[in-house]
Amino acid sequence: MPNASKHYDSPGRERFRLGLARFSLTSLPRDPRGFRYHRHMLRVKLLHDNARLPVVAHPGEDLGYDLFALESALLEPRTTVKMRTGIAVEARDPATGAPLGLLVRDRSSMAAKGLATTGGVIDAGYRGEILVLITNLGAAALELKAGEKIAQMIPVPVLTGAVEEVENLEESARAEKGFGSSGR
Repeated sequence: MPNASKHYDSPGRERFRLGLARFSLTSLPRDPRGFRYHRHMLRVKLLHDNARLPVVAHPGEDLGYDLFALESALLEPRTTVKMRTGIAVEARDPATGAPLGLLVRDRSSMAAKGLATTGGVIDAGYRGEILVLITNLGAAALELKAGEKIAQMIPVPVLTGAVEEVENLEESARAEKGFGSSGR
């Protein structure tokens, strides 16, 4: 399979990689500038020698890519830290080439320890280092080690557009009811 870029797979994922090989680079859409979209959803630039590529344990089944801590950190109780990942990313829909945003969310194993990921919206055009904000909600300090999985990054379509100011909004069943109005 000709491919000028490096291809990384999780162990045992050869079948998935070969399934992607059915796509021909000549059949992928072009943008107006003539760029041929890459067949991979996530393109990653390593910004540091110790940075690790995001991984997905079960391609096509898992919702997000696991992110790794670049450095170790001690999280004191009720504090928030910025964890470096040492990577920059570009996400595109492999079928259409449309840009994708990314949501950085908790891993269940981290949430079970009282660690919450906050502020995790990565705009489609952002090309800087991915930083993960992690808050220790517990009463004891917790250590995160370099190379540990710290969060997951979930691709999402970009649906924003122009904003229109209006005098009235369409009627809905919910109307102005909020904050528990749908019951417990």
